[in-house]
Amino acid sequence: MLSALVITIRETFEASLLVSVVLALVAQENNPKLRRAVWIGVASAAVASVLLGIGLVTTVGALDGKAKELVEGLVMAVASVILTYVLWWMAMRGREVSSGVSAQVQDALGAGSAVSLLVLVFLTVFREGAETVLYLAAATATNSAGSVAVGCGIGLALGVSLGYGVYHAGTRFLDLRRFFKVTTILLTVFAAGLVGRATMALQAGGLFPGTISVWDTGRVLPDDTPVGAALSALVGYTSRPSLLQVIFVLGYLALVLTLYADTSGNRFQAIGSDYTHPLYRLIRNRRVLRLLPMVMGVLFLVLLAVALLPLGVGPFNNQGRMRLGPFSSGEGDNNFFGFVLWVLWLPLLSVVTLVAARIWCGNLCPLRLVTDAARSLANRLGLGKGNTTSSAMRMGWLLPSAFVVVTFVVKGLPVQERAGAGALFFIVIIAIAAVVGFVFRPGTWCRYLCPIGGWLARVTRLSPLALSSDPSICATCVDKPCIRGTAAAGRCPVALNPSRLETNQHCLSCFNCVINCPAEKASLKLGWRAPSAELLELKAPNLWEALFVAGLLGLYTAVGQRSPVLTQVPWPLRFFGLIVVASLVYMAVCAIAAPLAGIGYRQGLRTFGYAFLPFEFGTALIAFGDDAFEFFDVIQPAAAVLLTLGFVWSVVLLTAIIRRQSRTPLRALAAATPLALALVSVLFAWLQWYATGTVVDLT
Repeated sequence: MLSALVITIRETFEASLLVSVVLALVAQENNPKLRRAVWIGVASAAVASVLLGIGLVTTVGALDGKAKELVEGLVMAVASVILTYVLWWMAMRGREVSSGVSAQVQDALGAGSAVSLLVLVFLTVFREGAETVLYLAAATATNSAGSVAVGCGIGLALGVSLGYGVYHAGTRFLDLRRFFKVTTILLTVFAAGLVGRATMALQAGGLFPGTISVWDTGRVLPDDTPVGAALSALVGYTSRPSLLQVIFVLGYLALVLTLYADTSGNRFQAIGSDYTHPLYRLIRNRRVLRLLPMVMGVLFLVLLAVALLPLGVGPFNNQGRMRLGPFSSGEGDNNFFGFVLWVLWLPLLSVVTLVAARIWCGNLCPLRLVTDAARSLANRLGLGKGNTTSSAMRMGWLLPSAFVVVTFVVKGLPVQERAGAGALFFIVIIAIAAVVGFVFRPGTWCRYLCPIGGWLARVTRLSPLALSSDPSICATCVDKPCIRGTAAAGRCPVALNPSRLETNQHCLSCFNCVINCPAEKASLKLGWRAPSAELLELKAPNLWEALFVAGLLGLYTAVGQRSPVLTQVPWPLRFFGLIVVASLVYMAVCAIAAPLAGIGYRQGLRTFGYAFLPFEFGTALIAFGDDAFEFFDVIQPAAAVLLTLGFVWSVVLLTAIIRRQSRTPLRALAAATPLALALVSVLFAWLQWYATGTVVDLT
């Protein structure tokens, strides 16, 4: 009853305010015929709304079984979408509504036609009435018809009374801003409940895939208790929600919060006010940072020796299954090399990068030592400063290509299953890095060719840790040591201008610029920002990178899929075929979404892809962290968490990007639809593989 009461009060009050504006303007004409046309329009709209509601309820009531579940689910889904759109539209354009209606009424009065005024009033009121009855029809799926009718009647009376009071007494007794703010919050909560109930109904009806239950609170608060039933009616509570329910409800709340949030501005919060902070004292101690990659290099050489000889280390005796205490894996040699590289290092590398940006690339990766040593050797041999990269190499396609090729080899050959093969693979990578360092200028490998860097550069876009400068301080700096380098540390290894960073994707977090910045200036600092802040503002979008994100969704599908049909497809065809298909689907979706948003196709291609990056990250961890998750026997809960996090985060980015790119709320809704459908389709596929479960048939 409460949800019906709130929605009816809100919509009736809005309609009353609009009718009040019309009546106030008509009163100036002193024409009873025009006033009669207004009331005929109001009455006609009310009758049409009631008939629409009766038709919806009758249609749903006449069905049974899965058909009823499907129709109820669709009605609830449509109601939540329309309600959300209206709330957002009112928040963005609320101040313009009365002026817009006034202009339309003036046009109708200018034409001198009572019919024009009647039609205008009818459409204005019927819009509010249709929204109300659609929501109430959805509410009848989880509430008794009697309680909905009571709530609707009380809400109708209160809404008309409030509108009448405002019309005659003004807003002295009612704070309109607070009224709409409170009702917006309540309706958002109700709409989230509708999303959850709609998801369950569509799962029970067979339209959405069935998924595992996330928790069971049936012993504490069963569904059939008065409190449980009330919460079910208000917020869609169920004691055993499916994973898809949780994902969609969280995604909906994320969407609404992003719509109302201010996503402009980086809001960078620097760590420390100057370089006396302990973090900067550690960073500016160059000996520590030089030691780290050396230590990692020694450890990596030890791992290569363990793999190639092979050597037993503790319980890893190179025989049988990989085992450590109660944990085990049927894949791969029982070798310490495989355990460290594939079970520990690979998933941890991605997670650490998500939190701390490319700290691995700048301070831990031994390949930097290899490329620097090769370049130093070339200099000693008098071969010059090295070749510069061509414009084609700098376009951004090499990093994605290197990552794709390496993934194809790792997953297509027994690189992860056999420690010796894995060691040879890394030796080849080291040799290639050495050749690149010997032939090209410093930084070429890390910036344009490293396959690991190609993956981490994308993840860094999501990281809350960033490097930023104070423009006012940098403007007064003449010698620019952060660019040119000093005796304490060389210049930026990838030739960035640290004082003008728009994005941190190429920053290796080597901290050379922080070391070189004079202590009295202390302009360059590390700090925290909102996760994926640079994507919320969409700084420095790149066409190749956006296409790469789309292609990676296909790549991870090829690696992580559990489809009996796809498994039968030969590995090369499955791998490259799904990359191509994912890229083509993305381009087709952009061809639909871009004109709907009111932007060019190329702009859509290079911007919309970033919305999928968080979900791509989640599927990447499932695909590449499979050894770790299966070893610790957490594959299903890990996949559930990663898919939930990735989807909700992608909803946030999709909402922010679409809102920034689209010209109007209606264009934003239209453009978001094909992109959201693509995201949901990929989610369904991964849930089918990793979180399949039985949903209780509510029929």
